[in-house]
Amino acid sequence: MKSFTVTALLAMATSAFAGTISTTPEAAAPAKWISVETGFIKAGNTTLAKREGTEVVTCYNTGTAVDRAPAASVIDDFCNNRAIGVYVPDGHTLYSRYDYGTFTIYVSGAAINGCSFTIDGNCNRLLREPLDGCNTRGVNGKQGGYETDLCGQWRFDPGSKGSDF
Repeated sequence: MKSFTVTALLAMATSAFAGTISTTPEAAAPAKWISVETGFIKAGNTTLAKREGTEVVTCYNTGTAVDRAPAASVIDDFCNNRAIGVYVPDGHTLYSRYDYGTFTIYVSGAAINGCSFTIDGNCNRLLREPLDGCNTRGVNGKQGGYETDLCGQWRFDPGSKGSDF
């Protein structure tokens, strides 16, 4: 008799609890990268012509398209946890490539045109220029690009299968 009562109570509690569980897409956990590769690249004998204006955004408009949420997460992690406070000498690039398994996101900041700088809070804003200024027909489907000013170039570049394309 006790076994029947406990089983009946457990069944009632389970069915009552099941009605409170939400399965909406908003409740799904956001995607998280599998690994991050970070490093410095020293440019070779590359010369870049000085650009007119203060900030120019160039959009790729081709290649792998990703949702805005993981892209913004990558930018925040790169800037806030890996880049801010790092000194970048002329001709060098600080970069990270975030691997999500089905796609990657490469972000970088490069010192160009004889300039050197220490990355500051503008990192987030500058990397969001190609994120939010390109592929503007919707929130998602971001294919990347780069922002260039007189001293730096900031690149947001989704890719797939280990490629930046």
